[in-house]
Amino acid sequence: MVAVSAGSQTSINTDELGVTGIRGGTVTVATPSQLVISYPDGRSTDFRGNFTYDAATQTLTGGTIASVTNATNGVPDLSVSQLNLPVATALGWAAAGTDAEAIRDALLSGNDSLTGSDFNDTKRGYAGDDTINGGRGDDLLDGGKGVNIIDGSDGIDTVVRHASRADSGAVKHDGEIYVIDANGYDRLTNVEFIQYADQTVAGATAPVFDGLSYLAANTDLAAAYGTDSDAAFDHYRSFGWSEGRTLTFNAAGYLADNPDIFAAFGTDTSAATRHYIETGRLEGRQTDFDSMSYLAANPDLIAAFGTDTTAAALHYAQFGRNEGRNLEFDASSYLARYPDLQAAFGTDLQAATNHYVQFGYQEGRDASPLAPGGTAFAAADATQPHAALSIA
Repeated sequence: MVAVSAGSQTSINTDELGVTGIRGGTVTVATPSQLVISYPDGRSTDFRGNFTYDAATQTLTGGTIASVTNATNGVPDLSVSQLNLPVATALGWAAAGTDAEAIRDALLSGNDSLTGSDFNDTKRGYAGDDTINGGRGDDLLDGGKGVNIIDGSDGIDTVVRHASRADSGAVKHDGEIYVIDANGYDRLTNVEFIQYADQTVAGATAPVFDGLSYLAANTDLAAAYGTDSDAAFDHYRSFGWSEGRTLTFNAAGYLADNPDIFAAFGTDTSAATRHYIETGRLEGRQTDFDSMSYLAANPDLIAAFGTDTTAAALHYAQFGRNEGRNLEFDASSYLARYPDLQAAFGTDLQAATNHYVQFGYQEGRDASPLAPGGTAFAAADATQPHAALSIA
């Protein structure tokens, strides 16, 4: 474990961290436990540890570096402690001209602790399970690979991730944000932005993890964990994301499909979800209410709810069932009327249904059923006596 900390008067940037300066500058202090290398511009590097140093020839031949402190005009800028780095390794890097980034990767490859300043810092943890505290200021914080705990503290802070947003998962749980990808995960507090490889988003956009919903959506987990939301989250963080598990259960659809459940719980989707985990899944209850078809079949509901499928399902549970509302949208007729939709969707009836709700209704498209052999239908495909389309 390496500990990196800031001085009191300047920001820190771990991109400037290095130890090969042990061969440069002028040696101004040389004892068996300390070497200070000074440079003409006022900078200095203080190495602590156990050293074998020939003062006559100013040659360092061996020992171990325990800590490094960089200073400017005597004021500490950056301190790295708990190194346990062989001098021979540092000298070898210097002699070989090893890339500075590769050196930082080697130095910070363990489970490290990085503590920031009151200013705008850049801190990178590289591999290992790191703990990073941003301090004050607007900080750029990069945990690297592993499982990292990152507290941005004050300021507007950004955490760097090395996967695209599509190849990552982000959820809120117990007041923290967890960002997961193939390299591990970061546990974030007081972090305003997440910088993925392809885009930057506000941390606030991460959805809240609903343990009951996750369990209900994955019945094997419901069988294993019951209603234990903490166990559900541990599973998602460790396995579920990489397995591509769904996070959401259609509780509103469950209420719409099961009038006795609605009679018992009303619109309480949490109670409905718990019922499904404890009882409904064992009874083989339906959960696949098609809200988009319901919306498309009832244009007044599109006007009221737009594409809100939860609101649509709850409307059916509360009112639509008793009103005798139609559940089935005639997507075949809708496709038959519009060659542009046939070209776009082929015979995909679900895509046609979604199009009507999202766009077709607002565009004033006609979605009324066609009689078999109707003009528009026949024009779409004269070989078919019904509304099923054959797209050449």
